[in-house]
Amino acid sequence: MPGSIMNNHNPRFRLSRPAGAIAMLALSACAVNPATGGRMFSLVSEGQEIEMGQQAMLQVDAGMGLYDDPALQAYVDSVGQAMAAVSERPELPWSFKVVDDPVINAFALPGGPVYLARGIMAHFNTEAEMASVLGHEIGHITARHSVEQISRAQLMQIGLVAGVVLVPELRPFGDALGGGLGILFLKFGRDDESQSDELGFRYMTRLGYDPQGAIDMFEILERQREASSGAIPEWQSTHPDPGNRVLAAEQRLATSQIEGGVVRRDEYMQRIDGMLFGKDPAQGFFVEGRFVHPTLRMQFRFPEGWDTQNAPTSVLAQSPEGDAVMQLTAAEGDTPEEAATAFFDQDGIQRLGARSRTVNGLRAVQGTFRIELQQGTLDGQVLFVKHGDLVFRFLGYTTSERMGTYAVTFERSLETFAPMNEERWINLEPKRLEIVRVPDEMTAERFFQRFPSTVTLETVRRINGWDQGHVIAAGTLAKRVVGEGVPGDE
Repeated sequence: MPGSIMNNHNPRFRLSRPAGAIAMLALSACAVNPATGGRMFSLVSEGQEIEMGQQAMLQVDAGMGLYDDPALQAYVDSVGQAMAAVSERPELPWSFKVVDDPVINAFALPGGPVYLARGIMAHFNTEAEMASVLGHEIGHITARHSVEQISRAQLMQIGLVAGVVLVPELRPFGDALGGGLGILFLKFGRDDESQSDELGFRYMTRLGYDPQGAIDMFEILERQREASSGAIPEWQSTHPDPGNRVLAAEQRLATSQIEGGVVRRDEYMQRIDGMLFGKDPAQGFFVEGRFVHPTLRMQFRFPEGWDTQNAPTSVLAQSPEGDAVMQLTAAEGDTPEEAATAFFDQDGIQRLGARSRTVNGLRAVQGTFRIELQQGTLDGQVLFVKHGDLVFRFLGYTTSERMGTYAVTFERSLETFAPMNEERWINLEPKRLEIVRVPDEMTAERFFQRFPSTVTLETVRRINGWDQGHVIAAGTLAKRVVGEGVPGDE
């Protein structure tokens, strides 16, 4: 976690030996930024940087999941590899992948791996726009932005994080605090964002892409911000806005005096024809106050009013007060008994009780547990239930002081786990992009009438990059959205 080291100009302040060692380490940890030539703070060697990134890449691939389209994956990787080759660090083990996530975001791991979410790809309209984002993420790696943050975090370890990481099942909202995936949650500063914007411009123009693509991309992000109704957009949650990006990109373009370049609109649009849009029903979704999973044929309910999240490897909920968490995920073992044994045998978990039972006709083991942390004691309830070929772990936990308040709430939610056989959800078709060639000049409103979508007109405008009053030229490839999809998902 970023922090500052106190100075020793005050005669009443003396560095202890550990603090003095840290200060000396900080002073001796200056390195040269390979992208800018300036000085930077680093306690991480290039070899360690690459190793961290490769380990995190394995976790991202398994935990978030890659979008199942080999041709699209190969296309994105080919563009990314070409851009990385003209960067200041071409020798890194670069990789460029698309994760199966509907959010509008992209991220980079240390030492080479770069990811685009399929959600942001649905908003690109040209290869130049995609190249601008790939270049931005490459810039984070060439400038070693993650390395600098990791180095500062090593000086400021927090006991709470260390304690929670010891017991992965008790991490609110999955693996955010632990292992390689924690790298994803190192938010960049505004200076880092500005620098990556400049580096991305450098890389895309070295390959001859039209830098107007960067301006168009920043306008996409601005439309996303306007559509978020006050919530922090996905991109800005990890990429804070350093200021007026559109204006900065326009000034950068004017200064460069570059005119035109590679755009590849039709080629890009044809690549994303048929791509999933929005949430994938096959991965489960919330509807009518419950979570249903068509593929696994199961359902359950979280407490009413709790904040929920359908993460790639688990489904989670947090109480309105933020003092209790519930989580459903797959468990280890072929039977509820084996899963319960594996859970309770972990260091740090104390079994308070366990019993075999059935829940809505399903074989199960239910138990209670406790874990002692430096910051206090956590108590929880857990259910291991066999459904189909899997054993699920459904748990809730809070502080020991609050367990009396939440015990009944946990119990009632655990009781809701049940099979789901409703055909309307099992056969739900996902939303997909369909690329059509506009036969005549027309407005967005006319396009929406002529080529109806299962999303709103405003969403169609946003994914096509059309402002109010935009007139679509005849012969233009444009996006519509087809398929019923998850209820309420725009």
